[in-house]
Amino acid sequence: MLLLKLIIVILLLFVVGSLFSALYFLMTDSSKSKRVVRSLSWRIALSLFLVLLLFIGIQTGLIVPHDVGG
Repeated sequence: MLLLKLIIVILLLFVVGSLFSALYFLMTDSSKSKRVVRSLSWRIALSLFLVLLLFIGIQTGLIVPHDVGG
């Protein structure tokens, strides 16, 4: 369970890092560079993998969601 949570946190950090690298490439690269698109594509792929990992973790019982306000 702890390993899954650690993987989720690391993936979140990679998603945020990819977002900031896209911002950096957007500000510094020429208009013909594909690095912004590539960086944002990585962010989308990592986010989808993260959502899938969360779904699998909840379905298998490794992650227990909390009932907020219930």
